[in-house]
Amino acid sequence: MALIEARDFIRSVLHKDVEFITSEVHGNGLFAKSDIKKGISLHVTHVHKELVNYTDSSASWVNLIPNNQYNHSKENENCKIVTDCLTKGLVTIRDVCAGEELLVDYTKDYELEQPDDDWKS
Repeated sequence: MALIEARDFIRSVLHKDVEFITSEVHGNGLFAKSDIKKGISLHVTHVHKELVNYTDSSASWVNLIPNNQYNHSKENENCKIVTDCLTKGLVTIRDVCAGEELLVDYTKDYELEQPDDDWKS
């Protein structure tokens, strides 16, 4: 059973200090447009299917595009995903400098896609 499904019927707006651009880690990613302090909740990345009455899938969570387009890193994570009832959100875990990519350690939330051995960290 899939835990999260990518759907394009729910689009979202990025936090004002975040942009979606090409990443050296993988494809595209989320980057800080300005300095962001530790502990800032940036935006919702996923919603539980019950919140949007989405019954067409066995997946529990629905991606919010482009908000969920952050990349994985075990060594350089500067954000985490926090689950709050029927939403998941991106929160900084340290101060982030302008231009820095926002990275999450996917292994800390088993509901996220888990990294393959060959993924860049």
